[in-house]
Amino acid sequence: MKNDSASDLLELGGMMHRGYSSIIANAGKIIAFITLTVAILVSFTDMAFSDLTSESFTTTLMVMLISSYLMYFSLEDTGEREGEESEEFKAAYEKYTIARAKITPEDIDSLRAFCLDYSMRELKYRRLCYLGEMGYSESDYTAYKSGKKFPLRGVRVFRRAERMKAVNLSPSVLMSGNHNSIYGELTDPKRRKLIDALFSLIPSTLCTIFTVSVILTAKENMTLSSVIDSLVKLSALPIVGFKGMMDGFRFAREDKSAWLETKARLLESFVDGK
Repeated sequence: MKNDSASDLLELGGMMHRGYSSIIANAGKIIAFITLTVAILVSFTDMAFSDLTSESFTTTLMVMLISSYLMYFSLEDTGEREGEESEEFKAAYEKYTIARAKITPEDIDSLRAFCLDYSMRELKYRRLCYLGEMGYSESDYTAYKSGKKFPLRGVRVFRRAERMKAVNLSPSVLMSGNHNSIYGELTDPKRRKLIDALFSLIPSTLCTIFTVSVILTAKENMTLSSVIDSLVKLSALPIVGFKGMMDGFRFAREDKSAWLETKARLLESFVDGK
């Protein structure tokens, strides 16, 4: 019985995965179909725009904005989870895992020095690229730092180059599987747990305030035009949802995969240079 239940759960998970993959693969077609349907519905009605200052417009706008917000971020998270099941992400994560396994506890001090050196060299490279793009050289920048006078445009360029910051690269960043980290190496996660929890509750809090304050009354004398009008308004929600799912999927498959590959290359460079 337990084996049958486990098999059913695995089959259900596989069906959901195939369903999400199918939706993502055909998102463009689905959005095009919804758009075509809306265009057909509108063509059978006399269309006019609402008064932007009317109470009904403001109420409808608030409902649609909050619904779109929740729809987008809910499906964006779903798309990201689906993107982590892509071949690109799995390959990048496997490469990163292999590179990370080569780091021993004795390597941490050397890795910290490697990270510091890389951050400084990367900053210098980025600064020189920017100066070259603006038509200046490293010697011009050095002369500016020594007190030489330059035209106003050159001063602005040099000041912007001077404000450039080194990337936050540390052993914790390279060894952590998270996409990014803005905290120091030895920051206790308990210290930021409450703040992170409060920020994560903001969308739910806004939604709760909104739903509690809404008062619904049934529409009277519903006509075909009223139904079409409602369908046209609601058509924006699935489009926003599909957009969120695609953005989450691309973020995991492309951005997170590229970040993992970059960290893997850095770790491999460190190991090769030991």
